[in-house]
Amino acid sequence: MIEAVALKKSFFLDKREIPVLKGLDFRIEAGERIAICGESGAGKSTLLHIIGSLDRPSSGNISISGTNVFTKSEHELAKWRNQALGFVFQFHHLLPEFTALENVMTPVLISGASKSAAREKAGRLLEDVGLRNRTGHKPGELSGGEQQRVALARALVMEPQALLADEPTGNLDAKTSDEIVDLLLECNHKFNTTLLLVTHSQRLAARMDRTIVLENGQII
Repeated sequence: MIEAVALKKSFFLDKREIPVLKGLDFRIEAGERIAICGESGAGKSTLLHIIGSLDRPSSGNISISGTNVFTKSEHELAKWRNQALGFVFQFHHLLPEFTALENVMTPVLISGASKSAAREKAGRLLEDVGLRNRTGHKPGELSGGEQQRVALARALVMEPQALLADEPTGNLDAKTSDEIVDLLLECNHKFNTTLLLVTHSQRLAARMDRTIVLENGQII
């Protein structure tokens, strides 16, 4: 479902090349639950951002469900990303002036759907993540765990092929972290959505099907 071939990424500082990913090859099947682990600076987030088409590789290629991602124009890529991928980050990135319901509606509205259809889908997802009674609250009125649940509902509202989560429990206490991971796994099962989870936690990684470990820009 997700295939990387000879994936490389370098950054440049004062004309000096800094290689971050050094020729990665891997395949992830549809519906798999994958942890991406490694020390800080190993390239975990960079890899996730490239898989999610938020950044482009220096060379090599990513294909998702047969789609050669980086042959698309930026406009085509943005439209495809909205429909095919969901994102959950360590910081929820919710719009503070919008309610929980409005935040989750946003990707559906961007896709061109009607406001009533967006409201229905968003309400259903918020109920699925346990926030049926919090739909009218703004992010500042929600706990950290509730905010992350809204972010998860927003990530799933377009029924994406893959859900990409970058340290989604990094700012949460242990109990809330477990609840969020439980929800991620439930959604993976319910929607057959491929799950990629960047984490420093071996305990969370152990709950995935398998782990990709990065060290010095390579898979070990």
